[in-house]
Amino acid sequence: MNSLSFRACVALSFPSAVFAQGAAFQTPGMPTMGGNLGQATRFSNEFNPAFGIAIDSIADYLDEDGGVDGWNATIRSGELVANAWVDPKAWAYIVLTSEGEAPDLEEAAVHYVGLGSNTTIRAGRFFVDFGKQMQAHIHDLRTLERPAVLRTYLGEEVKGDGVELDHWWASGDETAIRASFGVFRSLFPEEEDAAVAREVAERTSLGDFNFTARVTGFTDVGESGVFQLGASARMIPDFEAVDTGGGGSVAGLDDTVLGLDATYGWSDDTGTRKATFGGEFLVATGDRVDSTLAAFDETTSGFYVFGDYAWTKNDSAGVQFSTCELPEAGTPDLAEVELYYTHWFSEYHRLRFAATQTDVDAGSDATRFAVQYTVFLGSHQHGLNW
Repeated sequence: MNSLSFRACVALSFPSAVFAQGAAFQTPGMPTMGGNLGQATRFSNEFNPAFGIAIDSIADYLDEDGGVDGWNATIRSGELVANAWVDPKAWAYIVLTSEGEAPDLEEAAVHYVGLGSNTTIRAGRFFVDFGKQMQAHIHDLRTLERPAVLRTYLGEEVKGDGVELDHWWASGDETAIRASFGVFRSLFPEEEDAAVAREVAERTSLGDFNFTARVTGFTDVGESGVFQLGASARMIPDFEAVDTGGGGSVAGLDDTVLGLDATYGWSDDTGTRKATFGGEFLVATGDRVDSTLAAFDETTSGFYVFGDYAWTKNDSAGVQFSTCELPEAGTPDLAEVELYYTHWFSEYHRLRFAATQTDVDAGSDATRFAVQYTVFLGSHQHGLNW
């Protein structure tokens, strides 16, 4: 087994571990957060939690056809993280976030590794294991926003209360494979101010719980490359659409999203210059409900592709293109392209410049220029999957 595969297997044996001299091995396309993830990790505070704070702020200019144009500046989110080993076979973490209001419990989960180093049981509230981006918090992305197809079919962020079984194994000397299966009460994202809200019953039969499944693997390509391929599913077999204005509801609906993702990563011998290319194709099928509570069955699809190049450990730039059919009557198309440049002053704070163009059939096109400044204090590690 060569050095890349060896490091990968070590990292996977200790989910979210941080090596003494830098971040744990990450497969191509996973969020990168500079060198060390913070001043401490859960291993440096053996009997006490490691704490961390992330502050994500954005200043931008928006030019939207028929919409509100102009400048804006805001702190997009503040995040408090704590994690620690709670016994020799389990570690736990909690993530609180705020957008200027009362803190929200973003994640709170326990990882049990007592079944062996290759198997993890995760229980609590956590982000879904779908593709290569949905596990990451928005300020940890390589881009300003998640790709349009993910936001449309899955949501900005999708977390659920449930349990997940995760197992990985080696296949030969150069390949590793991981599979996961999760069961949740509800996987619909929070939809504030929605005219029609999608709700899952608080108590239901076992078959009507929400489910996720993922299988992915990666293999070394030559001396400097890694290729990864994965497939994901998010299934909501039964939900109800409710008119938030008191106009009734429609029950017995279902929603499923399937995805296929692939990434290729390359780095030079020093690990300074890196290039990453990848994409993901999604299919969303099931029941859709318009503002009048009229339900219709629709299958839509979309994808995103990206290319990212880092010429130093602190500087990188890239482009991301995403397009999808909107799950609405007539399935209008949406297309979005984002160009970005990222500079890490150190492992503790980052500056990003981004330009985004969004085109919508029979809708409002928009151009956005943004500056993102993110600060990390202390430990910053949630448990990213590959």
